Amino acid sequence: MEVIDCFDVEIKKRVSVVNDYIRTYFSSLEIPASSAIAELSSSMYYSASAGGKRFRPVLCLLVGDLFHCEAKKILPFATAVELVHTYSLVHDDLPCMDNDDIRRGKPANHVMYSETTALLAGDALLTEAFLLIAEGYKENSTLAATLCGMLSRAAGLRGMVGGQAIDLKAKNLSFEDLIQLHNLKTGRLIQVAIEGAAVVAGASRDNVNDMVEFGTNLGLAFQVADDILDHAEKNQESKSFVSLIGIEGTKRYLDEVSAKAFAALERTEGSSDLLKQMIEYNKNRKI
Repeated sequence: MEVIDCFDVEIKKRVSVVNDYIRTYFSSLEIPASSAIAELSSSMYYSASAGGKRFRPVLCLLVGDLFHCEAKKILPFATAVELVHTYSLVHDDLPCMDNDDIRRGKPANHVMYSETTALLAGDALLTEAFLLIAEGYKENSTLAATLCGMLSRAAGLRGMVGGQAIDLKAKNLSFEDLIQLHNLKTGRLIQVAIEGAAVVAGASRDNVNDMVEFGTNLGLAFQVADDILDHAEKNQESKSFVSLIGIEGTKRYLDEVSAKAFAALERTEGSSDLLKQMIEYNKNRKI
């Protein structure tokens, strides 16, 4: 119980750091004097500040800790990843996509504001993410360019958006098709959060490669755990692991992928206890 309590405390500390950074960032934005733009900015902050697990930016901070890099150096990239994730949720909720009215227990952005404002808020969150990286790492232009390239690949055609396209057209997926779908749609943003933080922290090439493997497997494990949580509530047809290999098979697959993530961490230099506990947290989470 003490180990679990300590982990929860450490994670909450980092969630608070991320929330504070997002609040400070939006409060300091300089925007043109316009009621329309003010509403758009409010809409962006409404979704960006809505809370949630902050899984991706917290992973960034934990990787920074692993490689002895202070949080203030990691936070611009960590927050950029979270803004990209947030934009994807705003767009996913739109009537033309998943048509969800509730997000994290609150009215979805398009319900709180309007469909057009929500669409623009998602667009603006996405572009703001890359400005955040450009400004946050302007003293090291090579690093800034590297991070922008990594995040754009993970978020766009070759990653999250590509996975969303597969999801929208998906019918009768094979097990291998499903792995590709979730590696792209969910996993790539988790993987790049981990990889990018290692790059910011100046990790060795071998350690970055281990972080890529860790992130790839943790990203897939995250979606497999979601399928286990959702299987009783959603009719996902062939778009869930549970529908293809059953609940017990999915639990075994979660164990298998989690073990691969753990093995990658074991090869990495430094103390990775909190990251190892994150693997266990994902396996056992209830939300």
